Amino acid sequence: MNTDRISCPSCGAGHSIHNPGIVTVVCEYCGSAIYWDDQKVELAGKQSIVPEGFTRLYRAAAGSLNTKRFIVMGRVRYSFGRGFWDEWFLEFQDGSIGWLTEDNYELALQTRTSLQKTASFETVRPGQKIVFQNKEFIVHEVGNAECIGMEGNLPIAAQTGEKYKFADATSPDGKYVLGIEYDAVPPSIFIGRWLSYGNLTLDDEGVQW
Repeated sequence: MNTDRISCPSCGAGHSIHNPGIVTVVCEYCGSAIYWDDQKVELAGKQSIVPEGFTRLYRAAAGSLNTKRFIVMGRVRYSFGRGFWDEWFLEFQDGSIGWLTEDNYELALQTRTSLQKTASFETVRPGQKIVFQNKEFIVHEVGNAECIGMEGNLPIAAQTGEKYKFADATSPDGKYVLGIEYDAVPPSIFIGRWLSYGNLTLDDEGVQW
């Protein structure tokens, strides 16, 4: 199978895949999610349409984060009951990738880390201290998340309706963020930095937000 080009099993539309880490594409023509590996292409059903979020970020938007060039490859939206947040999958000009989490006009750029021992969901509590990669974090939220929509190209096999437990923490100085997703064993761990909208510039804006 040529992994650089796949066809949607639902409508037949072609999709070009440039990043070898991409494992899910949401067809922009029929809204179906397509998963694949080295052996086969699978159809995962239609996905919920993701409405506009907090800002003018959008799939295929290009811009800069602290002068580092990026393009938005895709987005996943999660609900936590009282509201929602968006996770924008970015590919940078140097080939690196990252997740830009956007929650109620707050931004954090995170990358997935190699596994280290961390607190289990049964023991983690708001206010708890967690030391990770020699940094101290304070847990500020523990809850349940549900995927309520996605679009574009993604490096994860997400699916609308999937649920998982999570814990979010911030360093005492407010600079760093830690996210633990109890979606598997072991859990997925993401670490990054909080950003201001002054750090973000989109090409079609011409000015910083």
